[in-house]
Amino acid sequence: MFSPNAKFVLPLLLVTLLLIPKASGEPQWTGRRNVAQASSKQGQTPAAAELEKRLIAVQAAQESGKADAIASTNKSLIAFCLRQMGHLRLYEGAFTQAGELYRRAIDFEDTPDAHVDLAIAFLRANRLDEALTETSRVLAADPKNARAWNVQGKTWMKKQDPHRAAESLARSIAIQPDLEAAYSLGISLLADKQREKADAIFHKMVDYAGDSGAIRVLFARAYRDANHMDDTLRELKKAIALDPATPHAHYFLGLSYLILNEWAPTPQSRAEFLKELHYHPRDFLSNYFLGVITSINHEFTESNHYLRVATGIDPASPLAWLYLGLNAHAMSDDRHAEEYLRKAINLAGDQLSEANYLIRKGYVTLGRILVQSGRNAEAAPYLKKARELQNLALKESYKNVADVQSESGVGTGAAVAPYVPPTEQEISLPQPSQVDPAAQANAALLARSDLTVKEKAQADAQEKQLRAILGTGFNDLATSEATRDLYRAALGHYQEAERWSSAIPGLFRNLGIAAFRIEDYPETIRALSKSLEAGASDSQARAMLGMTYFATNAYSNAVRTIAPLGDAARRDAGLGYAWAASLARKGDPGGATNVLGEVEKLPLNPDTLLLVGQLWVEIGDYSRAVTAFRRAQQIAPKFPKSHYYCGLALLRDNRPADAIPEFQAELALSPGNPDATYSLGYAYLQQSRRDEAVALLRSVVASDPSHAKAQYQLGKILLDEGYVKEAIIHLDAAARLDPETDYIHYQLQAAYRKDSRIEDADRELQVYRELKAKHRQLDLPKPEEP
Repeated sequence: MFSPNAKFVLPLLLVTLLLIPKASGEPQWTGRRNVAQASSKQGQTPAAAELEKRLIAVQAAQESGKADAIASTNKSLIAFCLRQMGHLRLYEGAFTQAGELYRRAIDFEDTPDAHVDLAIAFLRANRLDEALTETSRVLAADPKNARAWNVQGKTWMKKQDPHRAAESLARSIAIQPDLEAAYSLGISLLADKQREKADAIFHKMVDYAGDSGAIRVLFARAYRDANHMDDTLRELKKAIALDPATPHAHYFLGLSYLILNEWAPTPQSRAEFLKELHYHPRDFLSNYFLGVITSINHEFTESNHYLRVATGIDPASPLAWLYLGLNAHAMSDDRHAEEYLRKAINLAGDQLSEANYLIRKGYVTLGRILVQSGRNAEAAPYLKKARELQNLALKESYKNVADVQSESGVGTGAAVAPYVPPTEQEISLPQPSQVDPAAQANAALLARSDLTVKEKAQADAQEKQLRAILGTGFNDLATSEATRDLYRAALGHYQEAERWSSAIPGLFRNLGIAAFRIEDYPETIRALSKSLEAGASDSQARAMLGMTYFATNAYSNAVRTIAPLGDAARRDAGLGYAWAASLARKGDPGGATNVLGEVEKLPLNPDTLLLVGQLWVEIGDYSRAVTAFRRAQQIAPKFPKSHYYCGLALLRDNRPADAIPEFQAELALSPGNPDATYSLGYAYLQQSRRDEAVALLRSVVASDPSHAKAQYQLGKILLDEGYVKEAIIHLDAAARLDPETDYIHYQLQAAYRKDSRIEDADRELQVYRELKAKHRQLDLPKPEEP
């Protein structure tokens, strides 16, 4: 019944899942060089090797046919791939979704590494207390987990507690030497005013990794951030002496000269930026700063050259477009100025970062251009925004204030912080509880990330591979559960499979059957409809879908779904009955008679015969209804309600004399049954046996005051005989118990009127008229269901 996925194709085993190193101005450091080199020699990354191992285990379990083994191996595979997908989301900047993926991975495989992954996601999402909770949980169980100490140290750094950060990072590198952790330790020691210890850490890094221009640039950045500018210059000059082409060495040296000169451009800083471009012509920051410096000096043609190179490297940076717009305005080219400034403002958005305070210049200049061209109304919101940004900027450091107040452009303080894409917290995203781990990457985050086109394509390819594996993994896990009748768990996992990869063959069929088994009819309809829409010739799925439509009163859809099964449906008692009942209830008694007649020829049990008989009553063929009920009595003479339903059919056929023995037989089997007692009393009324009827009706309302029909019939008899006040008691009870039946309100209004309660009578008459009109409307032909 349930279709497991076909065996995994071997090329899938060779998927490389290690993340592509993120492009940045810093080298990627690791202390695990031997492992990486060994993997490289074998032509396979550790992640790909682990994936292959887990896929082989899944394949072996599938071949064994053991449901428990299939479940456990697929859970292991799912856990691994969820973590890999979490890594991918971290890489893309979707930190909240990464966290949800790690949480889900832990549901399948609770490991220390998964908790550390989750801590990293919390750290990147600025959920620092949660990050500390996760690392503390890991370290409580394993105090020698270097990775947990590392992440805990980074978290304390972000919480601006350098002392605790240094303690945690020192524990990390004592357990497992790691250059990146050591560098973070050095930064923390500098922030904690432990300069000599930081120097010692940096010396050990050189001893471990060897001296290089790249590592010296890292040291320079650490010293610069700690405001040790002499050390910054020393390290940058060492980097250049070791290798003049060291990426960013000349850029950072030029930047340092700007800082030392209070952000006023100097020939030294300009020369260093030019040297950086000599070795690295497409360095964004150097092109950008040279564009700013030359713009300040009114060398607009040269400035535009550098700025256009910068926008070509990073089209998403608003500041390069800003200065292109300012240059164009200064050159009286307001058409291009407006174009560039609008682009800068749109890219900057509403994020309250230093870079966006600088966009104030764009708002001011664009506002002026619009005013000068007579578009005052259009200019107003830009000028208002400029004032708001100025108020924000005035609350910042002196550096920002100086830049905002200098409309002439003197100083390049703004350039120290080129545009940085906002974090998740700065973008309107759903709360964690609303995040679907299986959702596609958030488009807003991807658009604002600094991934190159190539990197995005690589990430997209990796995601497609992971989605395919996760989809089949969840599908096969669910199938192993469904074969053990664990339908609720199976349904949830089939739904997860769909969210990862909806193209899995047989998935919607499996999902729909699992939903049908637990009577989740909306999901059954959704899934089996998709399965049949795909062109599947699947009589079992069609039958289940038809039965589900019938169970949800969608009779036209039930008929359309079951009818193609033809004789197969007529030969199935349950399906044939659903088909006939749907035809009857959509207004096709002839079709219903045809199908039900065929169903009636089958060997039916008493339960089904009672249903068939009731449907004949519904169609209006009371004689065949009685035949069905008596057939049930022959099979099981004491079968509950067979006499009762037979009596009702005889009453509908105006045969009260024949109905009375049936109700008496039912009461012999079920003494005191209120429905059978009431119906016997009603049959007596039809025979004008008033006293016997009243006695039975009184016994019903005495034992079951909630029996609306008995209350009504007793009240009506009493009203006809002039016992108005007592009649009102019973008719009022009937109206409260069954407020939608119009004729009860009509009798009650008549009783009130006889009792001179005119206001009450008028009220009940109005209710009667409204219900009558409503029921007439309901009796109109219904349009076909969609």
